[in-house]
Amino acid sequence: MESLKKFTQSFMDWVGRMSASQVMMLLGIVAGSVVGLIFMVGWLNSVTYARLYSNLSQNEAGEIVSHLNDQKVPYQITDGGSSIEVPSDKVYQVRLELAGQGLPTSGSVGYSIFDENNLGMTDFLQNLNFRRALEGELTRTIMQLSEVQAARVHIVMPKERLFREDQREATASVVLKLSGVGLAKAQVKGITHLVASSVEGLSPEKITIVDYDGNLLSSGDQADMLAGLSSSQLEVRQNVERYLEDKAQSMLDNVLGTDKSVVRVTADLNFRQVERQNELYDPNSATIRSEQRTQADSKVEDKETEEAESSSQENNETVITNYEINKTVEHIVNAVGTIDRLSVAVLVDGTYEEVESDDGALETIYQPRPQDELDRLASIVQNAVGFNRDRDDQLEMVNIAFDRQDLQEDREALDSMYMRDFYMEIARKVGYVLLIIILLLYFRKKARKLFSSLGQLMVPRPEPQPEPVVPEAPQSKEPKPEPEDLAIKDNERENRLVDQIRETARKQPDEMAKVIRTLMID
Repeated sequence: MESLKKFTQSFMDWVGRMSASQVMMLLGIVAGSVVGLIFMVGWLNSVTYARLYSNLSQNEAGEIVSHLNDQKVPYQITDGGSSIEVPSDKVYQVRLELAGQGLPTSGSVGYSIFDENNLGMTDFLQNLNFRRALEGELTRTIMQLSEVQAARVHIVMPKERLFREDQREATASVVLKLSGVGLAKAQVKGITHLVASSVEGLSPEKITIVDYDGNLLSSGDQADMLAGLSSSQLEVRQNVERYLEDKAQSMLDNVLGTDKSVVRVTADLNFRQVERQNELYDPNSATIRSEQRTQADSKVEDKETEEAESSSQENNETVITNYEINKTVEHIVNAVGTIDRLSVAVLVDGTYEEVESDDGALETIYQPRPQDELDRLASIVQNAVGFNRDRDDQLEMVNIAFDRQDLQEDREALDSMYMRDFYMEIARKVGYVLLIIILLLYFRKKARKLFSSLGQLMVPRPEPQPEPVVPEAPQSKEPKPEPEDLAIKDNERENRLVDQIRETARKQPDEMAKVIRTLMID
């Protein structure tokens, strides 16, 4: 206890001898050490949670939480009680344990419903379970999409009828709960074909997809196909025009240089889908297809007299010949998106020459290109875009001076801005380096003083010795000194004090600086 008091007293004395900046630095070091220690302890004791199940009903969440409490597994409940998180290293173990107990039970059942052997089940219940299992499996598959938070699938499978005209088609409806990001058109179409391919006799146009707000996402694949075809025509046209422009522009840039020409292409495409079937007959090329011959014998008797009789035999032959005329059957389907007509517009800049004026200044003068050069350039463009005169394609090439004033001003502004930003970045980096150097030097000086003070504190100080008691001298009966003698003694005392101050300043300059600093603050 005594040693603790001595250490506390020494520490307080040491702090009392410190300057204000040293005290602030000490407090900063202590606070930083405490915060770092707390952060380190929290990081070592932190637990990373991972999603166990989501989109749970209240009954399911309650059963799962009860199981986790029984097993003493830490957990977190999020998303308003529909999601449960457990430590990441226990996710798969807990899932296996819950699966062994048949959890979660509601929601998407799946084909696991047939794992239970129910004797005496009727055909109606068997079909009902099959439909429930199919709906559950489709729900699980659809929920794998990152944009889908929850899903419900309803399938209507009509009874089989005796006559085909009485048979009804299967239908399905899908309800989706989406996250902040909606589904793309291709994703909706993918869900539609997924459900249609999973249910026997279900066509895509019989599937309806809506979200939780009641917005219709899909209302039939046939209508979507027609709408998609009409909406994609503009995109196809733009792709064709951009492709032809790039081909012609790249060739002109290699010949004239960049920013010396502009190419624009307008393509008229044929999106009509025509299907023809022709049957051609050739009457001049008859071919025997089949022939049938029939032969019959007949006998004729003549009786002229009773004494003499004579007879004769006749042969009859019938021929039936079937002829086949040559026939040619053609089934022609015209391609969709063919080019009916092209219109090409090309702007070509001229040449510029620097000419010295009368006053000696250089002037830039525009010179148009010769016609033969323009003809060669037009031929290059025609070959690049596939120019066809039979389609009534058009090509217009104009040689005109480009206005470069704004472009030149923009370039100069960008160059000056770039150089300004470049120098500002260099100055910023240099300033950061100088600031770091100054801070390092400052803290190095302060740290050196702090550690030197700590070293002095750790050195044990000698125990104060009691001053010897000096017996009082007998009072003499000398006469009191005169005022002049007092003045001489005061001068000697002042000189002695000045000498002591000088000696202290020479031996202990730091202590003297603290005293002077304290006096200045006061």
